[in-house]
Amino acid sequence: MIKNINTDQKVILIANTSKYLFHYRFLLIKKINSLFKNSFALSPIDKYSNELNKIVKHLPWYLPYKDDFNPIKLINSFLKLFLIVKSIRPSLVHSHTLKPNLLISIINLFLGIKTVISFPGMGRLLMSKGLKKQLFNLILKIIYFTSIYQSYNYIFFKKNPKRVKFIFQNPIDLDFFIKTVNISYDEKKFKLIPGSGVPSFYFKSKKLNSSGLNKNFDFIYCARLEKSKGIKIFISLAEYYPSSRFYIYGELKNNSKDCLSSEEIISFKKRNKNLFFMGYIKDPLLRHHNENTIFLMPSNYGEGLPRGILEAMSLEIPVIATQKACVGLFDNKTLFRVSSNTIDEYKKVIDEIWEKKNEGKLKNFLSNSKEHVKENFEECLIVEKTLQIYKSFDDY
Repeated sequence: MIKNINTDQKVILIANTSKYLFHYRFLLIKKINSLFKNSFALSPIDKYSNELNKIVKHLPWYLPYKDDFNPIKLINSFLKLFLIVKSIRPSLVHSHTLKPNLLISIINLFLGIKTVISFPGMGRLLMSKGLKKQLFNLILKIIYFTSIYQSYNYIFFKKNPKRVKFIFQNPIDLDFFIKTVNISYDEKKFKLIPGSGVPSFYFKSKKLNSSGLNKNFDFIYCARLEKSKGIKIFISLAEYYPSSRFYIYGELKNNSKDCLSSEEIISFKKRNKNLFFMGYIKDPLLRHHNENTIFLMPSNYGEGLPRGILEAMSLEIPVIATQKACVGLFDNKTLFRVSSNTIDEYKKVIDEIWEKKNEGKLKNFLSNSKEHVKENFEECLIVEKTLQIYKSFDDY
C-alpha cells in the first residue's frame, strides 16, 4: 500500500489509443481514481473510449496513426494537447507511447509539470534504417533533453532533472535509450518496470478437461496481424500440422503496410482449413486453457513486454518465443525459445514440448513458469511500483 502520497493532485494519463489505456492500464486507472481527487485519460476516440469513460473521465484527443508523421497533423495534435493540459493544470502527467511522449515532453517543458514517460516497446522504429532511424534517434533525444529543463515565463530555461522520470518495460529498451541519447544511467530517473502485469484472475483459472496425450495441438497467436509480429510464420506452420488447429486473435489494421491485407486473409483461409481468424477477443487464452494448447510469439517487432507471454505462462500454457520477444527477461528455464525464426526451428521446439509432455516433465516446468510470473509480473505489483514513482515526486 502506498503511504503518504499526496491525494490532492490532478493526474492525467495519455496514450495513442483508448484501447491501450483500457486494456493495459485498467487496474492502474482504478487505483488512481481511488487515491486522487481528479484524474483524466487523454486518447483518441476508438471503440474502447466508452468503456474507458466508465472508469475515468475520458477527454478525446486526435493523434495521427503511429506511422503518420505528417508535421501539420502533429502540430495540430500538439496545440490541442497543450490547451487541454494547460486548462487542467495537472500536478502529474503519465504518458505512454512514442508520439504522446514526444508531444507532452515539449509541452511540459514549458508548463513545468511533473511527468512520467513510459515506453511500452520501441516498435518497428527500433530496427529502422536511414532517415527513419535518424528521425527516431532525434525524437528520443528531444524527449530526454526536454526532461532535464524547465521553462520560466515561456522564455527562460534552467535545469530541473527531477521533473521527469522514465519507465522502460525491459532492459534492452532502457540500454538502447541511454546509448542513443549518450548519457549515464541514473537509477532515480530511469526505472525498469516489466510490462503492465497480469490480472490476478489468470492465476485462479482452472484448466479445462483434455484428451490426455494428444499430439494434435491448438496453436495460439495473439497480436496485431503484422508481418513484423510473425503472423506469416505462424500461418506457415499451419501447413506442417494439418491435424492441429491454429487460432489467430488480433485486429486487422488496414492503415499499416506491415499488416496482412484482407485479400491475403481470404487466400490463407482457403488454403488452410485448420486456420481460424478470430478477430479481437478479450482474454482469448482463457478459452484455450487446456493441456493441448501452445502459445506462439514469433515476433521480430520491438516489443516492450508481450503480455501474451505472461498470460500464457500464468495459465501453465507452453510458450514458444523468439529471442527478440523474450526482451532480455526470459530464458529456457521459463519458456521455449527458438534460436532462429524458421519453420525448422519451430518444428524442433514443438517436438521438444511433446517429448517433455510424454515423459511427464512438462507439468513441473510450466508450474515453475507460473510461479515466476506470479512473483514478478502480477498486475498489482506493477501498479504498486508505478505508484511508488508517483510518490517519489512528493519531495520535488
